[in-house]
Amino acid sequence: MEKGNILDIDRATKSFGGIKAVDGVSFSVKKGQIKALVGPNGAGKTTLFNIITGLYRADSGDVLFEGKKLFSYKPHELVKLGISRTFQNIQLVDTLTVKENIALGLHSKVKSNPIYAIFRLNRKQEKEVFEKVNKVSKFLKIEEYLNKFPNQVPFGIKRLIEIARALVSEPDLLLLDEPAAGLNEDETEFLLKSIFRVWEQGISILLIEHDMEFVTNCSHSIVVMDSGKKIAEGLPSEVMNDYRVVKAYMGE
Repeated sequence: MEKGNILDIDRATKSFGGIKAVDGVSFSVKKGQIKALVGPNGAGKTTLFNIITGLYRADSGDVLFEGKKLFSYKPHELVKLGISRTFQNIQLVDTLTVKENIALGLHSKVKSNPIYAIFRLNRKQEKEVFEKVNKVSKFLKIEEYLNKFPNQVPFGIKRLIEIARALVSEPDLLLLDEPAAGLNEDETEFLLKSIFRVWEQGISILLIEHDMEFVTNCSHSIVVMDSGKKIAEGLPSEVMNDYRVVKAYMGE
């Protein structure tokens, strides 16, 4: 692991039914960096995210977070280490308020089931939990929605609720899986500003995204995957002019 890296992926490989979804991929995320992972559909991006967060076990290779091998940890234990993530498909609990959904991000801080814990906290615990919820919601400028239910808020706000839930545990590394998917132009612009504000708090970010304009506007470095392999890595200006990247997206 190179000094200054928060995340190192070393020759990670994962196959499903003989098809290599991730094929010997290696790259690093430096501390204080926004790094983007891009590629056409089926490139293996989300599979790699799932390897990093323990939802899949790699067939070979390593993933290290600040020098610790992650494969020995269960997915819920990664939050305690300082890793949090969002998902491509929004995963909010419709029967809980926005405030309660955000509080679920603190599940690693309590010993019982997170849903149960929300309603069975003692007064001191409840105060501490919702102080953190209020703080992160104010930071993301969504505090006006806290007492609403997910089906009562705009789609773009749902994306921010997921990010708030990931941030409430105070991670060192935030993984965002297609955060701009489905957003309109105004929502995308607001999200971009929000990501920069998160980064300004010293949080390193690794994101998957299809919106190339969004990626080039927010990333310090880009990794490109195609058919499970890493085909390019570098500054946005370099990567976007790379023949291999143009070929992967546009064909010959």
